[in-house]
Amino acid sequence: MTVLRTLAQFGSTAAIGPLHCGATLNEIAATLGPPWDIGRVSKRRRWPHLFSYGDAEFCVCRCRRITLISLQTWRDAIELPVSGTTTLATFVGPLPHTHVTAELSAVGCRLSPVTLHQPPGQLALQVEKTGVTFTFRAEADSEPLLESAGHWIGSHKCTPSATDAPDDGFGA
Repeated sequence: MTVLRTLAQFGSTAAIGPLHCGATLNEIAATLGPPWDIGRVSKRRRWPHLFSYGDAEFCVCRCRRITLISLQTWRDAIELPVSGTTTLATFVGPLPHTHVTAELSAVGCRLSPVTLHQPPGQLALQVEKTGVTFTFRAEADSEPLLESAGHWIGSHKCTPSATDAPDDGFGA
């Protein structure tokens, strides 16, 4: 599988294999193995918390549900999880706008520009069906390059684990 095909699948499904918003941390860890611990979102509280599998970063609520996925694609080498395994595939980056949008179009993703709050030199396109956003960095006299692709949920039903629940290994 190529990085462009992986990104197109993310755009069309809002998932990287089993990694998707709404999935639980334990479900994902059972399939992909333990994630890398990036750290807390807040200095004062343990949750929400950031984890990753290579360049696939995700935010987890205190109820252990994934609320945000961000694929960091600005690096020269991009590591993303391989579905059904505990390994990471390494791809060459960064990725040009024309290649990314052509692959998204090839799998039927309709894109709309995101116009609110875009800083100078940044272009964001959102897949209409899934809400996945692809953000590009535009430098003078060159084709825009993909910085990241992300998906998030605005709200979910948060049911924190019981106080007498066994430690799940993620800071219960």
